[in-house]
Amino acid sequence: LTFAVGPIARLDVPGLLLSLDRYPYGCAEQVSSRAFPLLYLNEVAQLLGLGTDEALDQRIRDAIANVLAKQTSVGSFGLWGPLSSTDLWLDAYVTEFLLRAEAEGYAVPDTAMTMALDNLSNQLAYASDFSSGGEAIAYALYDLARAGRAAIGDLRYYLEARLEAFTTPFGKAQLGAALALYGDRTRAATAFKAAVEALDAAETRHSYRVDYGSKLRDTAAVLALAAEFKPSGVDLAALTERLADQRELARYTSTQEDAWTLVAAAALAREAESG
Repeated sequence: LTFAVGPIARLDVPGLLLSLDRYPYGCAEQVSSRAFPLLYLNEVAQLLGLGTDEALDQRIRDAIANVLAKQTSVGSFGLWGPLSSTDLWLDAYVTEFLLRAEAEGYAVPDTAMTMALDNLSNQLAYASDFSSGGEAIAYALYDLARAGRAAIGDLRYYLEARLEAFTTPFGKAQLGAALALYGDRTRAATAFKAAVEALDAAETRHSYRVDYGSKLRDTAAVLALAAEFKPSGVDLAALTERLADQRELARYTSTQEDAWTLVAAAALAREAESG
């Protein structure tokens, strides 16, 4: 039994951490999703008895080693190993985990990081224009912006010419975050506004998405990025309530849904007054 009290209590951070800690599988997405929130929620995890500070640090180091063991010779990441299938969205997700881990002080080999970013750049260079979809392109642009390797002209092009073509709210929010990282707050706000509006679209139930996504995951991820970059015109409190309502209706949740909820909770907790 867990009991959560405080400004983000409805998101049930303790329960989510326990759920992810028990997740039994180990593909690249799942390994990243289990370790991703621990970058920011170390203290909460300690209080739940998930390990001492050093033990939790070792979990993150082990996760970094695990996903790097799945990296191919061209810098992408196989789902189960370097010889298994790869795709751009998964490459970008694992790369974000590595970028954030490095920013938090964890060691990521320079060669591996450079290869991962080069892989994203190379795939973007050969990406064709699209009238719908674009989830992987948005993620790659966002990662490259985090690493300071995106071209501002590309970001503005995708906002002005392709914003409505990005199918998911998460993709729109990632484009907004990339623009915010480059200081273009006005265009970033436009992208985030579109992301929040897209959350109102009806969800096709029981459909498979190539980005491991769902309406719940998208709500959590949009909230996480909005809480980090604070675009004008986004009501974080209303988004938090929306996410909590969706989680309370969900019978089962995925590693993506749980990981992004925890990242959102961590971002909100940095700004919240004491409970």
